[in-house]
Amino acid sequence: MDKISKLLENVDALPASPALLPRLARTLTDIRRADVHEVVDIIMFDSALTAKLLQIANSAFFGSSVTYTNVGDAIGQLGFDAVFMLAASISSEKFMKTAPGTGLDAIVLWQHSVTSAFGAQHVAKACDLDGNLGFTAGLLHDLGKVVFAETYGRPYTSMFDPAKRGPVTLVEWEMDNYGCDHADVGATLLANWQLPQQLVEAIKFHHHPADAGEQKKLAACICLGNALSHSLEKPAFALDKSASEIQPALAITGLTEDDLGKQWNRIRQKWEFVEALYSLRG
Repeated sequence: MDKISKLLENVDALPASPALLPRLARTLTDIRRADVHEVVDIIMFDSALTAKLLQIANSAFFGSSVTYTNVGDAIGQLGFDAVFMLAASISSEKFMKTAPGTGLDAIVLWQHSVTSAFGAQHVAKACDLDGNLGFTAGLLHDLGKVVFAETYGRPYTSMFDPAKRGPVTLVEWEMDNYGCDHADVGATLLANWQLPQQLVEAIKFHHHPADAGEQKKLAACICLGNALSHSLEKPAFALDKSASEIQPALAITGLTEDDLGKQWNRIRQKWEFVEALYSLRG
């Protein structure tokens, strides 16, 4: 932990804290009891987010004949779940950016993170966990890569290419070279941001979900959401056979590879949503 704390202290430009996410996550933990006025107040805390949310809600993607002029209308028509996903996805792009020259493609990382979030959300629902919690965890799971990229630049980001790092996984390479991995670093940063402890623990162990104690099911959802996102790079569903954490994650959730295949079709449809968000960014 001291090593990670020193790493975070020495980073010149840490990702900006997503101030609204902890409040949204707490407010929407129980959708049935969520207060629309409280949700509106949280989102309107960020005027840029409010504008972007309304732009997206009124976009052709949603195909509505209604024009939304305020956040309350958007929530009323789209529902808490949709608004939460929109707000979280939009705000997350801000803290996935790095300084020029690091070699980190922030858009690729953001797209992967949002798609992983949808995957984790579907898996969470399939194993009786809160879908919004799964979505948030999937969205934030790779934040440690931003810190490593800011610290080490291209010597680190070049290792995203398996041909350059050799027969080891990225996590193994990080441990060998830095003494910690991106999951450790991301979890520590999230703890500093005072996000819920269950998110922190699940993200810390998402590559080793069996070690996550009470949060092992949520960690497994992140793991499988991540696997689903990576599988979208292929023309048909196929899991990465070199990812040793997938089988333990399946065992924890009680799901099978066939179950993931069914989720894959749903996640692939969500890619259109991610593309719509990307086209409206700026």
